[in-house]
Amino acid sequence: MTSPKGTPIFPAPPRTGMPSGVMARPVAFNITDMMQGRAETPTRRASLAKMGAACIASAGSNLLNGTAVAMTLYPIIPDFQTYPETGRMLRYTTAEIGLAGHWIKRLLHYGFIYKAKANPFWRVVPE
Repeated sequence: MTSPKGTPIFPAPPRTGMPSGVMARPVAFNITDMMQGRAETPTRRASLAKMGAACIASAGSNLLNGTAVAMTLYPIIPDFQTYPETGRMLRYTTAEIGLAGHWIKRLLHYGFIYKAKANPFWRVVPE
């Protein structure tokens, strides 16, 4: 798609907190390294062009017939040199809707709350 002036318009990836969490880690390590004198400039990077994203959007709250949309996207920034047809690796770019997505959303919710409270073994809960 293009705008009336000819500017390419690409579908936007889902806006999730997942990339923010992944990018925050190298930022924190960079700040620590610079404060402790191990580096003068940032040495770690987290590129959206080499990062995937996942999003689960709830569309119902019933435990037995609720539904949610589950989406994954890789890479977040389209790379038309590596994936000329779509800009993304279709093996890792998917979308599904159903009850399984609802259960995953529920598990992620409780996992996030568990981690946010810094309960025992909170560090092993993935981002």
